[in-house]
Amino acid sequence: MQDEVQHNFTHIIPERLESLECKTGFSRHVIRRFYRAFKQHCPGGAVTTNNLRPVYAKLFPLGDSRKYAQIVFNTFDEDKDGLITFGDLLSGIASIVKGDTDKKLSWIFGLYDLNGDGHITRHEMLAIVSAIYEMVEDTRSIERAVHRHVNRIFEKMDLDRDGIISKEEFITSCKNDQLFCNQLTIFDDLWW
Repeated sequence: MQDEVQHNFTHIIPERLESLECKTGFSRHVIRRFYRAFKQHCPGGAVTTNNLRPVYAKLFPLGDSRKYAQIVFNTFDEDKDGLITFGDLLSGIASIVKGDTDKKLSWIFGLYDLNGDGHITRHEMLAIVSAIYEMVEDTRSIERAVHRHVNRIFEKMDLDRDGIISKEEFITSCKNDQLFCNQLTIFDDLWW
């Protein structure tokens, strides 16, 4: 995981409204609504991992959500500066909410492709599946379940059996799974 970056910022000014509209496809009204909520929780104009971890800890009080919170943080931190600005957050949300199936799947793929090299290795898949399991279960009891889960994922998605899942394999496998495609549409009306 990326080392925690210490930031001494007093206030980060968000991108111009017109730029955010163009970049995300959200209306001015929706962007303003998001911004008010964002500023309420992040008055300095950015999220750090220290801000995000308590949110996940409240959502998943029975497990350890630190690893997963860091993975999500890294996915939203577009420029990898250790901060999630309002623009970073809005762009990620737009990909999930407003994007077509390929855009949504690309964002999800980026969540799993921990090092950003365009492939999901078994090691990366183990890391993220473990982080997900750790949020809801005791770490000691999950190792075997995590390995079984990752083996099933690789069986289904590693179409050429080369030990890695490419972005194309990931998207193709997800698109061929009707249940998964139906679940992607949950995001379509989430924010309205």
